[in-house]
Amino acid sequence: MKDGIQTIIGKKPGKTISILAGIHGDETCGIEAFKEIIPTLSIERGKVHFIYGNLLAIKKKTRFIEMNLNRAFKPKEMLSAKEMESYERKRAEIIMAYLDESEASLDIHSSKTKNSSPFIICEPKSFHIAERISFPIKSFGWDDLEPGGTDYYMNKKGGFGLCVECGYHFDTSSIEIAKQAIVDFLILHNIISGQIPGKNNAQKTIQAYKIYHTKNNFIPAKNFSDFGLLKKGEFLGKDGDEKIYAPQENKNLIIFCRKREKAGQEAFILGREVN
Repeated sequence: MKDGIQTIIGKKPGKTISILAGIHGDETCGIEAFKEIIPTLSIERGKVHFIYGNLLAIKKKTRFIEMNLNRAFKPKEMLSAKEMESYERKRAEIIMAYLDESEASLDIHSSKTKNSSPFIICEPKSFHIAERISFPIKSFGWDDLEPGGTDYYMNKKGGFGLCVECGYHFDTSSIEIAKQAIVDFLILHNIISGQIPGKNNAQKTIQAYKIYHTKNNFIPAKNFSDFGLLKKGEFLGKDGDEKIYAPQENKNLIIFCRKREKAGQEAFILGREVN
């Protein structure tokens, strides 16, 4: 393994794809899935890069070292001088070389929300892949709201980038969900043989359309479930002395609502179901 990246090449020609785990060092389900799956895999066609993301953060069991690696895959003109010199940007540049030769990527994450529902982040051009991975929700719009992830990078270069959120960090079922997502992804790209997953017609499609950044700090009014349905004008929490409310429209959903202690941080995302 070189640079925390293990490449396995099949005996027959085929597609090149990348599968990533540990972009956030404290999200371990993908790392554990790698440990279990990689030794048992027989790659038949093409090439797979299994990429351990933030190596230092994985070692220290923390989210990141200097900046969020999941924001480090932007063009350099979108990053500050400090970000360009960070460990994470330098790590992203190593990973980009592998993504550049890949047709598609799967990035494995988990959530610190205890009752988080597993879901897929991708843009509409990748729906044909997401609909055959057995997650209850696929969500789009994240490239605009939170640019800089591996899926963003793949999409911008013309490939297919997907990110799977496998549930709560410390729920062992998140490992099984990650393992199944990896197997489905490999089968769908004809890397290994297996029963091609059928289209998940029950899968909901959620557009993430607005992100709230703190002005001072943010204290949520309660523990919100990811994709929880909000009431019109529902009280969401306080940013400093300001009370923050949900929109006055029906059917808004809240995602990744977090306590934040500084200004300019991502406090929550609003979404809505689309047909």
